[in-house]
Amino acid sequence: MYTPYIRISSGNNPYTTLDPGTASPRNTVGAIYSGPPAATSVATGASATKGYSAQPVLKYVLYLSTTNPTPSAYPAPVYYTDESFSTVSGNAAEAFYTTSGACVAGYLLPNSTAIASLTATQLNNSYCFIQVGGLLVGAAAPTTLTAAGVGNYIYGATTGNFTSIVNSSVVGRLLGVQWTAIASSACDVLVGGYTSFWGS
Repeated sequence: MYTPYIRISSGNNPYTTLDPGTASPRNTVGAIYSGPPAATSVATGASATKGYSAQPVLKYVLYLSTTNPTPSAYPAPVYYTDESFSTVSGNAAEAFYTTSGACVAGYLLPNSTAIASLTATQLNNSYCFIQVGGLLVGAAAPTTLTAAGVGNYIYGATTGNFTSIVNSSVVGRLLGVQWTAIASSACDVLVGGYTSFWGS
């Protein structure tokens, strides 16, 4: 369900929003939102604002993990844990099924850089935002199955915590396309890839 507006509880920043799962959610769980692009971009061509015409598509979900992996320092892959498509975990081994990382949901926006004091306990059982489409600047760098590189496809891993794999051939559900080179353990990702899975 797309929604015309969302409630962001932390300074209008989806990267720092954690709504306690013990309370009523502040948005419809599973709601999808994409704000309009800015009125004007900074420039045109190669100097244009990053992601100006590929604005983020966000989904409001419940983060719930039984293993409670340590939060990533960057937005990182999460996985659907049931058929409601509204609950996610950072541990791929907790996915609804683990074949080829096919239950990958998107990138969890709250991270330990955006929230300096973020702990696994604080993150667990919280409503939050994941990104399911558009350009994501500064995503966690994928682990590599083939040589990591610009233009490679990124898929969910089948085991482990906050991981993804890079491959140049289709092997499962596409998480995104690596859009920039890896630098300081992060890279830009076109989430959803060339044909999106926005909203699912």
